[in-house]
Amino acid sequence: MIRRLKRYLAIRSYVRRLSQDLLRRFGLRKFYSVEQVSQAVRRGNFSAGFIAYAHATFCSQTDFDAHYDPLGVSCGYGGLRRIVGRRYLSGRLDFDASTVIRKYRQIEYRRDGYYESGLGDDPPGH
Repeated sequence: MIRRLKRYLAIRSYVRRLSQDLLRRFGLRKFYSVEQVSQAVRRGNFSAGFIAYAHATFCSQTDFDAHYDPLGVSCGYGGLRRIVGRRYLSGRLDFDASTVIRKYRQIEYRRDGYYESGLGDDPPGH
């Protein structure tokens, strides 16, 4: 039960926060390398215990397989992505890193006090 909770929290942080961290560090990309994702996980102090989910979410299948096949790990790219897609992308399985980044992009405020949408409403508290 505790392991499932830890896995849930790790995947949620990858999708919501790591996605934005990858955007800040490396720019918007369709896929990131295994090393880029691993580096962002380390530097951002994200849980590394379930990093295969981060690799499956943000890396191409070719890069994922090249990294995990020599290790003899039984986790599969499609199975890991299925869990992420069902839980965080309305069942969508044909996603890439940019899909996740765009879906969970945080609202940013412009310096002039307007929302990113440009509608002109003041941010809360102003």
